[in-house]
Amino acid sequence: AHLCHPTQANDDVTGVAVGVEVMRRLARRENLRYSYRFLLVPETIGSIAYLSHHEDLIPQMKGGLFLEMLGVDNPFALQLSYFGDTKIDRSFQLALKENCPEGWVGSFREVVGNDERQFNAPGVRVPMLSLSRVLPRSSPDWPYPEYHSSFDSPDIVSEHRLGESADTVMALIDAWESNLIPMNLYRGEIFFSGYGLYIDPNDDSGARKVLYEVMHEVDGTKSVSEIAEKLKAPLSAVQGIVRSLEQHGLIKYEES
Repeated sequence: AHLCHPTQANDDVTGVAVGVEVMRRLARRENLRYSYRFLLVPETIGSIAYLSHHEDLIPQMKGGLFLEMLGVDNPFALQLSYFGDTKIDRSFQLALKENCPEGWVGSFREVVGNDERQFNAPGVRVPMLSLSRVLPRSSPDWPYPEYHSSFDSPDIVSEHRLGESADTVMALIDAWESNLIPMNLYRGEIFFSGYGLYIDPNDDSGARKVLYEVMHEVDGTKSVSEIAEKLKAPLSAVQGIVRSLEQHGLIKYEES
């Protein structure tokens, strides 16, 4: 998140507040696959300075999420990275769709433009997405009516919306953390009844269909989010099935 214009609340003290809360929650977690770093910097020059002083870390950066304008009533807007189709792009899109159906997705630089540009820039190319609560550029009030004015005060920021924003960021992180590649340890179709996993089609034909589809997709070539994307199935449903297969020793995980 960044600090930019003075006396502005939604832009971007809200991004700072949400980022701090997310880090507090992550600090209470155990067995995370990745390490997480929260950067709080002056707009543009801060990110440039950080990258120039930590060039050795750039090859290790899997991706990132820039947080801004997260305290008002607008739906969530996820702006994709420069590439748009990386594993983190796909994972975050699926998580947003499931957790915030009213949210929308835009291509790089089509939603807003801030410090994510520095990470996506030539010579760096870290897939940095951004999450905000802004109107589309086609709206006359883009990104929100009080933007860059004295009306951008704490009065327009909702504590409830900030809490929703922190929850949403955590949902994106959870999707990324679980985005492993399941490798089958079974050959042929699974005898689901023998493992207590069988779903009677008369009870839930949709869940049964997804169960069998996931079984056929698990072969060590696709991540959890890629399977969900191919099947057009809810990410949480695919995650649940894969966890069940793991618990019964039917799969192992590869790094995504």
